[in-house]
Amino acid sequence: MDQIILENKGAFYYSLIGLSLMVMSIRPAFKNKRFINIPILYILVGALGAKIGLPLLTPSGGDMAVLVIERVSEIIVIISLAGAGLAIDVGTSWRRWIPSWCLIGIAMPLTIAAIFLLGWQVAGLGIAASVLLGAALAPTDPVLARAVQVGGPGKKQDGARVALTSEAGLNDGLAFPFVWLAIGLAGVVSVSEFDWTQWVLYDALYRTIAGIVVGVGVGWLVTKVLFGPLGDATNERGNPVIVLLSATFVAYGFAEFVHGYGFLSVFVAARAGLVFAQNTSAEPYEHMAHNSADQIEAVLMAILLLWFGAYIGAELWAQWTWTDLAIALAILFIIRPVIAYASMLGTCGNWRDRLKVSFFGIRGMGSIFYIAYAQSHAEIDGIEAVWRIAGLTILLSIIIHGTLADHFMELGPEEQEEKTA
Repeated sequence: MDQIILENKGAFYYSLIGLSLMVMSIRPAFKNKRFINIPILYILVGALGAKIGLPLLTPSGGDMAVLVIERVSEIIVIISLAGAGLAIDVGTSWRRWIPSWCLIGIAMPLTIAAIFLLGWQVAGLGIAASVLLGAALAPTDPVLARAVQVGGPGKKQDGARVALTSEAGLNDGLAFPFVWLAIGLAGVVSVSEFDWTQWVLYDALYRTIAGIVVGVGVGWLVTKVLFGPLGDATNERGNPVIVLLSATFVAYGFAEFVHGYGFLSVFVAARAGLVFAQNTSAEPYEHMAHNSADQIEAVLMAILLLWFGAYIGAELWAQWTWTDLAIALAILFIIRPVIAYASMLGTCGNWRDRLKVSFFGIRGMGSIFYIAYAQSHAEIDGIEAVWRIAGLTILLSIIIHGTLADHFMELGPEEQEEKTA
């Protein structure tokens, strides 16, 4: 049997991906069904593929394997960030975004610090590996958090979903300074040797500002071209997918070229483009671009979840320990909910909204990218344990959050009225 599979591995891969996309196409039929968890199906199929002998790439497979994992997860995250930026349709009022600033400016650093302490004191990781664990698992994932995010531009959007969507869009870029901190700490003998001034001025400040500036600039430029005499929005309106990919890759590529944070640039560019197009004849085209982002993201997510399931079945399942489980549960049920809830006191609706936002901080594909990125840029002692703990945390998040999201993230009164109209 194994020999037959190996001889026809290409056919098996195509079949798995094709069936996964077919499941994705019928997902709308289950949108009103609670406790339906499609990502888990992909993970189970991937794990089955590993068990029957399908070859796969894992982080322990060498530099090339890590690079492939890094690039694939990178692409899906930036597409998802573009979709998140286009989905939020609440304007630019500072007060409307206060919960997001609290989640990003207060909750995320404190969550990184708490996970760092768990990694250092409980898991026995080194300082660099502990910082990386915190940086990878603190951000809410823009890919797998779709079930708790806003539905898209032009739709009614409640405070809890807006907060989670904006948090997922921004914190994947703003966690990057801490990834660079882990990379830098891996290269020194003691913490006292680390150049903290360069990290603050360059990695934390310059790269963040550069990502924002590039994002605003690209968002403005793409909007002007798109709705100018030669743009698709004023001609055929038939290429929203191409335009979306073009704008996303330009924003990401140019930000990385000037050593800014590309993740942040992509989200800001999408937000800027939507803001520039609001209340104009161009606005419907932005809605088309958002739908395109959703479809591309769904395809890439299915492929990456199949890989994640295979990675679990091939390696992680046999490596997990009770300590890993305790850390993962502490992150999901104590650290994230308590810190996020406390950070939003007095800023995000009622206590139910704060509870939803604090509990549904989903871990996911962004974490995979960060760990692969750090592994390809530095020799980090304990990187295997980081993969192990992060993998278990992501799996539990997909199971728990993915199953409960549709049940607990109920629509607000206005949305219920719109849905039943």
